[in-house]
Amino acid sequence: MTVSPFARINSSRSPLLYAAIAAVLLALIVVAGAAIATHNSTGDRAHSAPAGQSYQLPVQPPALV
Repeated sequence: MTVSPFARINSSRSPLLYAAIAAVLLALIVVAGAAIATHNSTGDRAHSAPAGQSYQLPVQPPALV
């Protein structure tokens, strides 16, 4: 009976596997912390109009052929 590679990884107690998983989780935590620290939280909405104002783009009439 053959055992799938995923079952072998799941049942292994390798310190190297634990170290690799810990390194990935630590990297994710560091990157998330850096993203939160550098995020501009002034409340400005960079890609939308200010509240109460609307902007309309000029629309060209269709060309008559």
